Amino acid sequence: MSNVIEMNKDPMDEASLWITRLDRGLSEQEQIDLKVWLNLSHTHLETFMQLVKLWDKMESLSQLSELFPRKPRSVPKHKLPIFAWAASVIFASLMSLGLWLNADVLFGQGSTQIVQFNSDYETRVGEQSTFFLQDKTRIKLNTNSLVRVTYTDKQRVFELLRGEMHVAVAHNEHKPLSVYAGSNIIQAVGTAFNVELGSEDVELIVTDGKVLVSDINSRTAAPLKLSDVYLSPKSFSVSKGQKAQLKASNTTIIGSDAAKLASDLAWQQGNLIFRGESLFDAMQEVSRYTNYQFDFGDEDTKSLQIAGFFKTSDISGLLAALESNFNVVFKKISNNQIRLSKKP
Repeated sequence: MSNVIEMNKDPMDEASLWITRLDRGLSEQEQIDLKVWLNLSHTHLETFMQLVKLWDKMESLSQLSELFPRKPRSVPKHKLPIFAWAASVIFASLMSLGLWLNADVLFGQGSTQIVQFNSDYETRVGEQSTFFLQDKTRIKLNTNSLVRVTYTDKQRVFELLRGEMHVAVAHNEHKPLSVYAGSNIIQAVGTAFNVELGSEDVELIVTDGKVLVSDINSRTAAPLKLSDVYLSPKSFSVSKGQKAQLKASNTTIIGSDAAKLASDLAWQQGNLIFRGESLFDAMQEVSRYTNYQFDFGDEDTKSLQIAGFFKTSDISGLLAALESNFNVVFKKISNNQIRLSKKP
């Protein structure tokens, strides 16, 4: 039987009951019912958050028990204040339901945001996939990639957790799209760009329009906007044809080099293009598309420069081309390891 509370009840009573249920854990049906209740009326959501804020005004946990029928758990003295503890419980519970409320609301700032859509998109090693979202934004994921997508009533948020993606953003000036990658925020309204999350940096290539970039740690209290009025002083723009390497210590913007950019983006057509890279660097890139690991017979082999056009799905063809065109032979030395060396 559904546990959704009748609409004619006092919203404060309803909110109190929902918080009590969240604290003890929701059943699957209650999770569905809470989503429905929060979306039925903006009053429901505002009342719910007002009640959360009340926890900060309580002088003791015993007063919490007067508000909620169920006795709350005791909190050690070294733990967070009551409100912080309460907010963390509520926030974690809502996150588990796929509901997100702006953290600023919990601490008395900003405005409430209601999640309209939340999903993860992922590819395996060697796999590339394209996804079309509800607003016609298109995501193309490269090999071994993972992105978490959340749409609220006020913004679109992508969190690149692994790998590389190209995003063609559907225009919506009232709902900007922000990509979190490493310690950076990349924001656009209607544009297209490529983001690769590396071990030490984030590589950004804008293929259409312009994006704004800000370090997460340099954000002001206001959310990132397309107007300079709301941007951190450290924010900057990257335009079509530009490539930016975003590092914690510094950022480098590289001017347009059509040939190099084409090589960087060739993965979208399932290709790899090398233009004089060392064999070591080239195989580092190739290893993203296969479970094989590569090692080298000597330093001369590693530094050998190669050039060519290869398919990401045809590692065997690439190895054959290395032998015929660059005198590099390969030997399988284990189930997942290949050694490359120059012909004697």
